Amino acid sequence: MKHILCWLLVLYGTAATACDVCGASGSSQGLGILPQFYRHFAGVQYQYRSFSSTHPGLTEQSAREHTQEQYNTVQLWGRANVGKRLQLFAFVPYMSNTRHFEERNATGSYHGLGDVSALANVAFIKTPDSNRVRHMLLAGAGIKAPTGKRYSQNAQTDDGILNIQPGTGSWDALLNANYTLRYALWGLNAEASYTLTTANKEDYKYGNRLGTSLQAFYWLQAGSFTILPQAGLRYEYTLHDYDNYTRKWLNEQTGGNMLFATAGAQVYYKQLGLQFSYFIPVHQYYAAGYVTARQRIDAGIFFLF
Repeated sequence: MKHILCWLLVLYGTAATACDVCGASGSSQGLGILPQFYRHFAGVQYQYRSFSSTHPGLTEQSAREHTQEQYNTVQLWGRANVGKRLQLFAFVPYMSNTRHFEERNATGSYHGLGDVSALANVAFIKTPDSNRVRHMLLAGAGIKAPTGKRYSQNAQTDDGILNIQPGTGSWDALLNANYTLRYALWGLNAEASYTLTTANKEDYKYGNRLGTSLQAFYWLQAGSFTILPQAGLRYEYTLHDYDNYTRKWLNEQTGGNMLFATAGAQVYYKQLGLQFSYFIPVHQYYAAGYVTARQRIDAGIFFLF
């Protein structure tokens, strides 16, 4: 996970520490165009996210600071089929994140195990592969556990606890729906995922998150290779965080939305699959305009069995 833009104000009882603006990969876990339905697979994904942030001073006279944030995630993931319609997914991320202060020329780094998640999907619609027009609808739910590393306050920086660190500290519920339509060699994939968050032990609650995508793809066969070039859009919407969920202290300088244009490809050779996607923002308004998302890259390799 990875996983929201924020002004982070951490509360211990009634005492407050410093607050800050930061960017993060705020998307819900997506599945995208899935490989062969009736086979298991296991693989490794790499995800890169980058942001630029402006940090207003605590008073009007204080100088603003500017930072560059980079989020790198290496994630083990896989799918197991149970019967003809049930699919189980698991995700185990390791995160390495950095934040560079331009005015200070200082860099803080945060790395460690991220929040592990699991998802169960049921195939409500699955037409035979022999049909010229084929479609499949998967939908289900899952859970994200607070397994990610949490740096203590002032461990690496004097800015308090940042949500740039690997773990959120909260148990979250996941909802997902994935629909694929294919006619001859052309196809469309539409997906929606939603994360219902809970408050962590500091009583900070990250905003619920919606992620949607629509991709068109084409099926190319070149000898033993199958190639699926694809392009589309991804939209993400995040609700405001709560500085203190018990007291319902809403953080107005969190949340927002982003729209990305995407392009990529999947390549299959026998039991081996490769995937690459590139994301560029075409519209965004996050963290009251203090955070600007830059490019994203997703890449992966997986083995079918």
